[in-house]
Amino acid sequence: MKYLLAPVFLLYKLWIGIVFWFTLVLLYPVFYILLSKEKWYPIAFEMKKFWSILISFLIFCPIRAKYKADLPKRPYIICSNHSSYLDTVFMYSIFSDYFLFVGKGELLKWPLFRMFFKTMNIPVHRNNSRKAFNALQKAYEAIERKECVAIYPEGTIPNSAPKMKLFKNGAFRMAVDKQVPVVPVTWLTNYLIMKDPGKIFSYSLPKVVRVIVHAPIHPTGTGDEDVSKLRNAVFAAIDSALPEEFRKHHGE
Repeated sequence: MKYLLAPVFLLYKLWIGIVFWFTLVLLYPVFYILLSKEKWYPIAFEMKKFWSILISFLIFCPIRAKYKADLPKRPYIICSNHSSYLDTVFMYSIFSDYFLFVGKGELLKWPLFRMFFKTMNIPVHRNNSRKAFNALQKAYEAIERKECVAIYPEGTIPNSAPKMKLFKNGAFRMAVDKQVPVVPVTWLTNYLIMKDPGKIFSYSLPKVVRVIVHAPIHPTGTGDEDVSKLRNAVFAAIDSALPEEFRKHHGE
């Protein structure tokens, strides 16, 4: 059956691509103007929310978010699992507070989309220690301005997604240094909508976008042990909402 449906999967991925790029081209002049001045970034953020909702509607994927608790006061750090290229698009639909994305530097090579990471968002060049340090400083500065920051602590979409890779320390070091809470997020179905567009015949069909926004987790101290403790607590929260077959088990 999977092989019979492969052309359907391909057509749906093509449709997602058409929707993404057509709507981005359509909105590009508006984004270009709004991103030309930093004082207009919050308006650009609202436009991203509109764009996110528009894409979900056009690809037939309504978004259903479940909030386990009220969101904390700004600033806070958003940490989610990374199972699909759609995670970034849909993140804007579930948070009303202004936030900046910390994303891989390769996004600067994407036509049109790179404008977001040349301006308001923060690209991380993982193979350049100086640029990586500068990106970290920008994230710290955003927290100091009482802006939220969104980070994928896995650093990439793992081949095993939605089963997660071990988390990197960056987000949790920042949370401990600045004593701000972390809001864990679990994407449950995005990997079924589109995990890897490069694998053109892999499964891809419309689904309800189900996402759980967990209760915030606050750092309990300022030392290295507190960074590890916070990282493990956030991992456990995100992991707990995944189906049993995708959860990490002790000893893995």
